[in-house]
Amino acid sequence: PLDFSWAPRRAMRRLRPDLLVLAELELWPNLIQSARSHGARVAIVNGRLSDNSVRGYQRIRPFVARVLQQITFITAQNQESADRFCQLGANPESVHAVGSLKFDGAQINRDNEQTRHLRTLAGLHANDMVLLAGSTQDPEESYSIRIFQKLHPLYPRLKLILVPRHPQRFEEVASLLKQSGLSWIRRSALEAKNSSSQKTHAVILVDTIGELGAWWGTATIGFVGGSFGSRGGQNMLEPAAYGVATCFGPNTWNFRDMVSQLLKAGGAQVVNDQIEFEQFVRHALEDPQWAEELGQKARDLVLTQQGATQRTVKMLLPRLEAERKTSPSCQLRKGAA
Repeated sequence: PLDFSWAPRRAMRRLRPDLLVLAELELWPNLIQSARSHGARVAIVNGRLSDNSVRGYQRIRPFVARVLQQITFITAQNQESADRFCQLGANPESVHAVGSLKFDGAQINRDNEQTRHLRTLAGLHANDMVLLAGSTQDPEESYSIRIFQKLHPLYPRLKLILVPRHPQRFEEVASLLKQSGLSWIRRSALEAKNSSSQKTHAVILVDTIGELGAWWGTATIGFVGGSFGSRGGQNMLEPAAYGVATCFGPNTWNFRDMVSQLLKAGGAQVVNDQIEFEQFVRHALEDPQWAEELGQKARDLVLTQQGATQRTVKMLLPRLEAERKTSPSCQLRKGAA
């Protein structure tokens, strides 16, 4: 919503909330001021401040500081962001580094119902090695197909699953597969009732929407797309949580925090071009133990980061209750009710 003063005032009069929670960093001054004037507490959860955000806010620091000082409670994704909130003027006593809420929503069980269903549909077996290229854009599908063409003769149990980012590219990728001469099938053509008897294909083109998270659970080796082009990467949390041996290209600025954590933990690798992408896949096939350890480090990172939601609630609710008992604005709000 637009942060015009009349809109939040009207909303606060009608809703009369006890608490306004803003996710990551949403500094809407009029909304925050209106919530406070109506006796509500304001909190930022899962707070994060990138280098670019800090540079921009530093230019108007006095204004930003006044807004942040109205925030009752801030939970930051990491200590760096917590420090940055304080540097911009937030009350240090109200800022806490608790981890990212995103880790709590990650599926870590490969034996979940949807992934089991997809494995059955695809005719995948326990000894199959699956290379999954997810959320891809041009030319990442071409790279994946060429690498698969080189390595499949050496590793007949290798399968390739392609999941383009945008549905409008399904036909374009289908044309690439037709030209490749590989045995392939569309996800939409898989039939559950015939999956046990139908011919298995070396390549699956996932031409459906909303299934990538479950498909990652079938993967042995993963490439996270949008990272060789200008999109800035895609979410690598899902393959990491499953323990997939994961790589991605050099352009991942939209997920810089996640990439930094994975690389620091030794749970992923950056591949700068098609040659390095092929070397990564070949290494994972030649040394399955190395691939397994790489994936396990990624999964361990996710497991150690989980619990931010519980930590946030545990810290937030008692503080709000204490303020409710002592805050003059809350007493006024009660009297007006």
